[in-house]
Amino acid sequence: MVKNPILTGMNPDPSACTDGKRYYIATSTFEWYPGMKIYASDDLAHWELVARPLTTKQINLQGIPDSAGVWAPGLRYFAGKFWLTYSVMHQIEGVYKDLRNYVVTADRVEDDWSDPIYIGSQGFDPSLFQDDDGQIYVVSQNWDYRQSYGHQKFNGILMQRFDAEQKKVVGPSFQVFAGSPQGGTEGPSIFKRHGFYYLLMAEGGSGRHHSVTVARSQKVTGPYELSPHVTLLTAYNADQQPIQKAGHGNLVETPDGRTFLIHLMSRYLPGTGLSVLGRETAIEEVVWQQDWPVLRSGGLAPETVLSDLPDAPQTQSYVTNFDGPLDRGWSSLRQPLLGTIKPDGLELKADESLSSLFSQALVTRSWPDFSFTADTAVQFTPTSYRHQAGMTLYYNTRNWVLLYISYDEATQRRILNMQTAKHGEIAEPSNGLYAYLPDDGPIQLRFSVEDATVQAYYRVGDGDFQAFGRHLDVSYLSDEGVGGWGFTGAMVGLTAIDTDRKDTTATFTHFAINTTEA
Repeated sequence: MVKNPILTGMNPDPSACTDGKRYYIATSTFEWYPGMKIYASDDLAHWELVARPLTTKQINLQGIPDSAGVWAPGLRYFAGKFWLTYSVMHQIEGVYKDLRNYVVTADRVEDDWSDPIYIGSQGFDPSLFQDDDGQIYVVSQNWDYRQSYGHQKFNGILMQRFDAEQKKVVGPSFQVFAGSPQGGTEGPSIFKRHGFYYLLMAEGGSGRHHSVTVARSQKVTGPYELSPHVTLLTAYNADQQPIQKAGHGNLVETPDGRTFLIHLMSRYLPGTGLSVLGRETAIEEVVWQQDWPVLRSGGLAPETVLSDLPDAPQTQSYVTNFDGPLDRGWSSLRQPLLGTIKPDGLELKADESLSSLFSQALVTRSWPDFSFTADTAVQFTPTSYRHQAGMTLYYNTRNWVLLYISYDEATQRRILNMQTAKHGEIAEPSNGLYAYLPDDGPIQLRFSVEDATVQAYYRVGDGDFQAFGRHLDVSYLSDEGVGGWGFTGAMVGLTAIDTDRKDTTATFTHFAINTTEA
C-alpha cells in the first residue's frame, strides 16, 4: 500500500506527467537552489529524486525575497522531449506580482536543460498543452493588481499559443475560464480524454480552503464549463483527516486506463494548525462519472492510504560522511553551494549571515518528520566573534535557530552559543551563558526535535552529550507561523558565517538525521 504523502517535506505545487515508460513529478523550490525537484517512478508508489533542473543558466535568485523565487512547475512530455514551465517571482508583497514565466526543455529529465524561453508575465503558474494538431498552448493564472470594485486579484485563467520553432508566445492572450465561486483561481493544467479538454485548477487559496476544481470543453480554447460537482478534491470540513490544505493538482493516466490525481497537501503539527513540514505531495485515484472526474473513494476528502498500489515504506533517516558529492536532497540558498568536498569532509567557505538575501554558506535538507534528531561534527577555529559555524533549524531570513561555535574576545576562547530569530527579532536564549570549548578539535552538535520542541546538545571528544540551553518551542518555523508569506516548511542544515568575509572556513565531517519509523 501507499501512504500519503508520497513526497515528504518541501514538495509543493506538484506537476506530473509520463513519457510512456516512467512517471515524473516536478515540485517547487522557491528561493532554494538548484531550482525545482523532479522525481521519477515506475509504479506511482516508489519515487526517486532524479533531477534538480534549474541552475545559474536558467535562474538568478540573489536578492529574491523569502518564499518568492521559483514557483509552480508545469512538467509535460510531448514531441519526444520534456517541457518544464515555471515562474520566477521577483516580489510578492502588495498588489503587484513582479514575475517572469519561462519554459525549458530536455530530452531526458536527468540531462542539462535548455536555455530559458520567456513566455510572459501576465500571471503565474504557467503550463503547456499540445493538442492533437500539434498546436501548443500556454495556460496561466491571470493577476489583476487593481483593487477597485469588480476586479479580482485572481482574475481567471489565460491562454496563449506558443510557437516552438520561433521559441515565443504568439497572438493575443485570452481568458478561457473566469473561476468558480471559490475564488483564488490558479495552478491551471489541461488534460484531454474522450474528446473533452479538462481544465484543472487550484482554488480557495493555499490554506484550509484549498481545493482542486475542474471544468471541461470540447474545444481547447473553450469556453470551459464548470463541473456540476465544482470541487474534485478538498480537505475543508474534514478536520479529522491527517491530510489538510489539499489542492493544486493534475491528472496522469496509466497504460491500463487508470487515472490518478497528484496534488499538494499539508500535515499539521499535532494539536495545532501549523505546517512545520511544509507542503507535500500526495496521490489519489480518480474515476469517471458521466465524463467528469471524481475521487474513487467518494466524497471530496483525500485518502490517507491507497491499498492497491505497491507497498512503499517511507524511510526518512539519512546519513553522510561527505565522502562524495552532495546528493540531490541538499539545497543551498539563492546561489550554488559555497563549499567543497575535501578528504576530511564538507568545507564551507563562510559568508553572510542567516538574515541575508544574497550570499550564504548554507546547505539544508527538509525536516523529515515532526520528531527527529540531527547530528553533525564541525572543525572550526574562529578568531573573531564575527565568525560562526554550526547547525541550524531554518525557515527563512527572519525565522531560524542557530547552534554555533564562535569566539569570545574577552577570554580569547572558543565558545558554543545559540541564536534565534522569530519574525525578524534576534535573541540569544542562553543570555550570554556560553559553553567554553577546547581551543582546537572537532565539536559534535545535535538538535533533538520532538513535536517542534527542540533541545540542543554538544559533545567534546569521546565524552557524553551535554544539553545546551533550554527547551525551545520552534513551531513558529512553519508556513503559518513565520509572520508573513510561508510556502516551504522548515529545513535543517549546516552553515558558516564570517561577516568580515576574510576567507574563514569550517569543515563538517558528517551529518545524520534519525527518525522514529512508524
